[in-house]
Amino acid sequence: MRAHALLDAVLDADPSGSAGSALGGAVEAHAELAAITDGAVVGLIAPWEASGDWACDGTRSAVVALVNRTGARRSAAGALRRTGLDAASMPHVSAAAAAGWLPLSHLTLLTRARRPDVAEVFDRDEARLVALARTLSADALDQRLLAWRYGALAELERNEPDREPDHASDADTAKIVRAFAGRGLITLDLTPRSLAALVEAVEARIETWRRAGQLTEDTRTYQELVGAAVMDLIADGAVSSRRGQIRPLLIATARLTELFDRAQTPDADRAGWSARILGGGPIGSAALRELMEQANVALVITSDDGEPLHVGRAQRLATAAMLLALYARAGRGCEFPGCHASHHRSHAHHILWWEHGGGTGIHNLCLLCPHHHASIHKRGFTVTRGPTGLVFHRPDGTPITPRPFAQAA
Repeated sequence: MRAHALLDAVLDADPSGSAGSALGGAVEAHAELAAITDGAVVGLIAPWEASGDWACDGTRSAVVALVNRTGARRSAAGALRRTGLDAASMPHVSAAAAAGWLPLSHLTLLTRARRPDVAEVFDRDEARLVALARTLSADALDQRLLAWRYGALAELERNEPDREPDHASDADTAKIVRAFAGRGLITLDLTPRSLAALVEAVEARIETWRRAGQLTEDTRTYQELVGAAVMDLIADGAVSSRRGQIRPLLIATARLTELFDRAQTPDADRAGWSARILGGGPIGSAALRELMEQANVALVITSDDGEPLHVGRAQRLATAAMLLALYARAGRGCEFPGCHASHHRSHAHHILWWEHGGGTGIHNLCLLCPHHHASIHKRGFTVTRGPTGLVFHRPDGTPITPRPFAQAA
């Protein structure tokens, strides 16, 4: 088979002994092999999702199952699923995928081009667009498909002239226009209140950078800083802390020995200290000070093995202190194997149910997202605490073994 020959060409290339032409040929062979395997996987997505295999371990979606089984980024897994499902209804794209003619990048671009407003033109032009895709790089194909889209809209007489903004409206409006080379233009028409909120948030973010010394040698223009601040606000969901809006919650966890270090206990007697941001990782003291100026702070003290030492008093419902301790112990969020739901989407579950005599203590609580909480209460899944941690079982009693990448998030 062609794929076997291509794989041999890649594996037989010797980085230290082969000529440059042989190494280049191996790179090209890899690209051709990737197109073959990409196309095969795209063809598998729709029937695999329909089979329901992805849900056998209690996983809440096919995308999460792809992440756990492949280690891919969630965005990449979601894009692969969408490409596979969309390609299943496109005969020429599906045929190109099965033949290994196009890599995943090209298949993705083609499936995204078939938007509802131009679907009828795409169906007519699909064979021609697939043939064109075989001759172009991904960037060139992206530009050609954008030009094709504009032509299709014109053919369908769906290019409507821009309307003048209605300045008397109480609604915010935004227009996003994709341009060439991946760039774009966003036009906003905001109410006075929304404009004030946006300006305040942007100026506050730039001022935070200035106070932290990040702009000392920065050569960007103010317009470039505004653009960077807007994207930074979008990335982390930050909001202004004025006008009574809710301040973000900062949860910093530290070992008891780390607190001793801050008390200047000699390094020879204590382990090195570090603070960690839940879901983020180690953080330096300067960054911690900056975050403490912007957020509310919750302190959870743990022993060296991660068990909470300060959690508050137990009662039937988990207290806020207990939830913080659970966040610190879980380290990420929902503790069901393979689940990537973050801590703010999870809540405390009694391992031995309350109605069965279970108490509300840290040892009898775990974090579960709504989907997996319902899986335990309504679908027959169970959880127990073993000597090395939580053990989850399927309804038939078999234990759920985490996938290779299930704990990566």
